Amino acid sequence: MTMSEAISRLGVHFRGNLTVSAEQVASERGTIDPLNLVAMARAALNYLHGNPDPQRGYECKFSLGPLGIPAQVPLLPPNEYGYDPIALGDTDCRMDWQYAHMREMAGEPQADDVERGVRRRILGYRHADDNLVWMNPGAWVGPLNSPSAIEALKHEWAFTWASGKLLFSLAEESQRSGDPKLKADCRALFLALRGLASRDAEGRAFLPHGAAPWRHGEWLHLQDAGIDQGWGAQLSHGYPFVTEPLVRYWECTGDKEALDLARAFAEGHLACIQPDMGDQRIDPRTGAFQRHVHLHTHEIWGVAHLGAVTGERKYLDWAERAYRFVLTNGTDHGWYPEFIPQHDYRTEICVVGDMTSIAANLARGGRPELWDHVERTVRNMLRKSQFALTPAFVELLREVHRDRPAGEVEASLAELRKLEGGFVAQPGFDDWVSYPNNPKLGAPGLYANGIQMMGCCPPEGMRGLWEAWRGTVVEEGDKVRVNLPLSREHPAARVVAWRPEDGGYEITALKAGQFLLRPPAWADRQSVTLARNGASAPLEWGGPQDAYLRCRDVARGEVLRLSWPVPSFTQTFTPTSVANRSEPVSFEWVGQQVTAVRPKGTYLPMFGCHQAGVSEE
Repeated sequence: MTMSEAISRLGVHFRGNLTVSAEQVASERGTIDPLNLVAMARAALNYLHGNPDPQRGYECKFSLGPLGIPAQVPLLPPNEYGYDPIALGDTDCRMDWQYAHMREMAGEPQADDVERGVRRRILGYRHADDNLVWMNPGAWVGPLNSPSAIEALKHEWAFTWASGKLLFSLAEESQRSGDPKLKADCRALFLALRGLASRDAEGRAFLPHGAAPWRHGEWLHLQDAGIDQGWGAQLSHGYPFVTEPLVRYWECTGDKEALDLARAFAEGHLACIQPDMGDQRIDPRTGAFQRHVHLHTHEIWGVAHLGAVTGERKYLDWAERAYRFVLTNGTDHGWYPEFIPQHDYRTEICVVGDMTSIAANLARGGRPELWDHVERTVRNMLRKSQFALTPAFVELLREVHRDRPAGEVEASLAELRKLEGGFVAQPGFDDWVSYPNNPKLGAPGLYANGIQMMGCCPPEGMRGLWEAWRGTVVEEGDKVRVNLPLSREHPAARVVAWRPEDGGYEITALKAGQFLLRPPAWADRQSVTLARNGASAPLEWGGPQDAYLRCRDVARGEVLRLSWPVPSFTQTFTPTSVANRSEPVSFEWVGQQVTAVRPKGTYLPMFGCHQAGVSEE
């Protein structure tokens, strides 16, 4: 295989200018991959247990700046509803999703007092008369900038966004427990959401003001209330978050009416009937849109999921066009922009979680090459942005606070240990610090201290881990499909992945049947090797898009080994999410793993060192 042939093959899957320095032959056996999803989940549980405050009724923290002392300074002033109002109905609902997921990954079967306390808090937002989730709308509108806004927001409002998140959580718990009361609660919440939907003449569904608050028959049009900037203004002109909760509720309970409503919303999105969206509307031909990315990808996720479970190509195609538009404004290592366009190169881990879910569902829908995207995002961006008190971070914290009493710094470090396992919310391409001069490193405040760690993002990073973990091995009757080269103990198969530079994995079959094993889409097929119980086996390609090697009549206990040659290459391109910026960025890759980024991060580089090492156990 010549270098030009390798570049041509890689160029289908990586953008920019590629320079291949080497491509090793397929290994017979490799070193075990240090990436450990179970260890990452255990670390995540530390954060999920450490974020809520039991003294405030398990109120969760949104406004976290780890380099500041104190680390939590509410972005909105505390009020009668909470100390950190933006957490209400958003941060806590997102965290509620991930307790059970991270426990399952980590092998911890029982909920603890913190998890139960957060769930009680969220259930307390629900009104008995309409089953919707109500709270003060701080999490949805942000800073109040006019007397009319302050007057409008004195009250509690109902939120489809938070109601959908609660429906998702309760549906999954209903499926796990089989509790008929929970199933009935889900049905009541579904009916409440359906009651807020509007329809056009064709029966397609939409919400009149996107994700805006609702109260006593009226939608809060945020610009009418004087909120004309930031995420608050965009919510009432954007997409709702509704399709994913409906699809997940249907999956967990079998309520076909929910699937019908999910289709109606998806059809509305495809037909562009959501009103008053302006440049936030997704172009159905190109997938392009403007402004806050997460407000789009959160709903795109649901349409991709709907396409995966129904097999409807039009939903998959619409979601993939929008997904690839975001991807073209991001990178190939899992960094995706917070805004399009934006003022500086910052991601948002909420978007990273969404993009991982979208890619996983598109892959499940018959586009298996997107499993490579899932792996690259988890292996690079999520792995390296999981927060830990690394020596480099502690050294920087001590340095920026060298004039403070030592006891204050040590007390801050003790509090930060509760947040280990969360995710830095807005890293750059290669740095945890993305706000170095706002006004200076270590200044208290979400955007001031240097490291932004808003509370909505850590549980969404955990969702990315969950998608990779559950997507690694999939059991389909007597077929077992291995999608990702990630170590995983599954009831059907034990997967031991090798380091990216070694290119391969071993599977011990824990059941008899047919196994489908996927190498990366960029691997040279002529050089892939397969062994069964140590003996070389012929290659039979099959599965979706012939992307898998088929192993028939596998016996329980049989050991399968798949390996492929691994290229080392440099990728250089100019990111596009920031207008009027043309500086190229270079990534050094070994297979699916980034080993260095140029220009290198200034303060806390993520690559080329062990900045984020909680997964390496």
